[in-house]
Parts: sequence; C-alpha cells; structure tokens
Amino acid sequence: MNSILDNFRDVIAARIPLAGSRILDVGCGDGSFVRELARAGAVPTGIECSAAQLQLCRQASPAGAEAYLSGVGEDLPFDDATFDAIVFRASLHHVPPASMNKALREARRVTRPGGELFIFEPLTIGTHFQLTRLVDDETEVRRLAQAAIALAVAEGWLSRTQSETLDSKVVYRDFDALRQRFMAVDASRASAFHTVEQQLRCVFESNGIPVEAGRSFSQPFRLDVLT
Repeated sequence: MNSILDNFRDVIAARIPLAGSRILDVGCGDGSFVRELARAGAVPTGIECSAAQLQLCRQASPAGAEAYLSGVGEDLPFDDATFDAIVFRASLHHVPPASMNKALREARRVTRPGGELFIFEPLTIGTHFQLTRLVDDETEVRRLAQAAIALAVAEGWLSRTQSETLDSKVVYRDFDALRQRFMAVDASRASAFHTVEQQLRCVFESNGIPVEAGRSFSQPFRLDVLT
C-alpha cells in the first residue's frame, strides 16, 4: 500500500525548512513518515504506543538522524519547547476522546515559541472512508478530533494560521494488501474483517480506480496549522 500521507512532507516544507528542524511525529505508526523527514535532513522523533508498530520502526534501515520512543500523545516524555514542529498524521482521532484536548496541550507545551503544529486529520468522506468504515467506522472519533481543534482555537491557547482540505490517494496492490493494512494497525480487527469480507470485496472492486500499482481510493484530509 502507498502511504495515505504521500506528499504531506511537501506541505510542511512549504512552511518550515526541514533541514535541521526538530520534528515530532505523534503516533508515527511504522515510522515511514519519520524516515521521509529524515531523508529531507530533519531531525525527527517518532512516538508510538503500539509495540508492533515500534518494532517495524526499529527494524527499518536508518534514513538519517531519526529516533523512536514508546509513548502516547496525551503524555509526551519531553521537556518544554523541545521541538520546532509537531505533526499529527491521522493520529489525533486515535487519542481517547477525553484526552484529545490534553494531547493538543502537550503538543503546545513541547513546541518551541514560534513553532507550529501540523494536524492532518482524515475526513468522513471519500472512497477510502467508504471502504474502511465497513470494518471500523471512525465517524464519531473523527468528528471529535475536529471539535477538539476548534475548541483549542476558540479558547485562544492555539491559533489557526492555515486550514485547507487535501485529497490524498490510497493505493492497494490487491485485496490482500487491504487485509494486511487492517491487521497491521490492529490485529483484533480480524474478526470484523472476516464478517464483512464479501461486502468489502464488492466495495473494493467497485470504488477502487484501477491504476498500474493496484487500485486507488480517495481520502480527503483536513490540514490545520496551529501556533
């Protein structure tokens, strides 16, 4: 599967110089985006709560000056003003709803004065969402993530400097690649996947646009840049 966050590095690079910048990727998954930042000359750190995902991070060949730590967004193990930028890549909605506000406050705490928070949150539209919601319907948690951002801005302890919708493409080599993605993120989804597998196959075939690398799906993201 191609990353659902392809080209998001360029969005960050348009606002800050990546070379030498200390960047924290909150909920870094398998570390692919951390390594992408490292190859661009950044000094990135990925924090991840999944032991399985952290193992993938550490098994990958180093791309530069990256580092990985175990932890959660609502309790970041860093001193104040440690980073030039914080990135939430489709991860804020995975924070427990009651802790989303705290996660944003923690991000603000560990960002240096003048630094920026880049929050990329998937929206509840697009052919990719129509596919994945059959196994794990994130409609409510995605709404709550947007509400947490809006509340932080309304209360005045974060300011929004940029907001736009980005249309990202998700490409799966085949149906088994979709299955593997679900299992990699959360092995407990196996039962739910099996229950709706025939429906998933139908949606995969009907909504996926054939491309050279497999089938492509659209996933719009909301980008908020906050200071």
